[in-house]
Amino acid sequence: MPLVVRIAVFATICFILLLLFYAVLSVVNYYKRKRNHKREEIRKSNGECYIVLKEILTYDEVIPFNVLQSDFATIKAKCHPKQKYIIHEMLTIRHEFSSEFNYENLHSLSRLFNLTTYWDTKLSDRSLKVKLENLQNIIDLRATISESVLSTLVYHKNNELRKKARIAQIHLSQHDPFKFFDEEFDKDFTVWDKIKIHDILLHRPVQTIPNFIRWIPKVKNENLQSLFIYEIGHYNQVENKEFLYEFFKMTPSDEVKIQIIKTMKVLGIEEMAHNLIRQYNAVSENVQLAIINNLKHIQTDKFLLPFYVHAFEKAYETDLKLALGEAIYNSEVNGQRVIEVLERKAKGFDLLIFEHVKNPLLLN
Repeated sequence: MPLVVRIAVFATICFILLLLFYAVLSVVNYYKRKRNHKREEIRKSNGECYIVLKEILTYDEVIPFNVLQSDFATIKAKCHPKQKYIIHEMLTIRHEFSSEFNYENLHSLSRLFNLTTYWDTKLSDRSLKVKLENLQNIIDLRATISESVLSTLVYHKNNELRKKARIAQIHLSQHDPFKFFDEEFDKDFTVWDKIKIHDILLHRPVQTIPNFIRWIPKVKNENLQSLFIYEIGHYNQVENKEFLYEFFKMTPSDEVKIQIIKTMKVLGIEEMAHNLIRQYNAVSENVQLAIINNLKHIQTDKFLLPFYVHAFEKAYETDLKLALGEAIYNSEVNGQRVIEVLERKAKGFDLLIFEHVKNPLLLN
């Protein structure tokens, strides 16, 4: 093929490819403009919706349902017709005004916008992503859905969805909200799950909160045991102090032992102090440190000062020696005298400990 023809063919192919590129670019730009225009319309619509929903959802009193119902036509006219955009605005307002957010008014708005039916449909969707996203929204907004729909998810094979559904059950179920505490809740129970469950419990009526002692011996997951022990303190279930001490002696978990000590302090650790110091030499240094840090506020027990001095002489770990030094120093007037005696006999690092105790380099 002559050179001129080859050049012409090459130029033609390049020209065709260039035309195709610009054609594709034009189509992409068209859909981008169309999408941006749609987003701008939604943004303007949601701007008005945000304002009217914010006024209702941050109002410090419960607005009667019939009042909202009579104004619903006006409210609806300012919001996008798609429920997912309304939910987005609700979540935004909850995030921005968490301390002022009025969940009672949200429940009324949910009824008016028919969000329960919307969520029931989404939780029956085939897409795992759709289910997860909407279930999280339900939990965040403490919304209401039918228990029958939720029951299809609490044994789902996907770990994340299953746990979310079980957390939602604590909030939603009227007849058996704590069913899954008898089943170890979930094999992949984490610290984050503890936080979410505690948040849900905070918004249940106090009279529906159970005595958490019933589950502690049954479960094996340390995070779940620690949650139950924490909640015993939070709900001031003081009748469980003796049980907690017995479980402290039984459990091999340092995490659980430390949570028991913290909970005992909340419930009133003073009467358990002697029991704990009897266990002191049988536990790890981390647990010993927790014992000292949670006992050192007691200044009137004459048996504690000799124990602190003996424990200080046996201790090697820096944080533990510091905590014991502070406990000795804060044991009324005698504690400061004992520190002076110990300081005269001290050598090396112990001198720094006593100097820090008397003149803390850092706020404790």
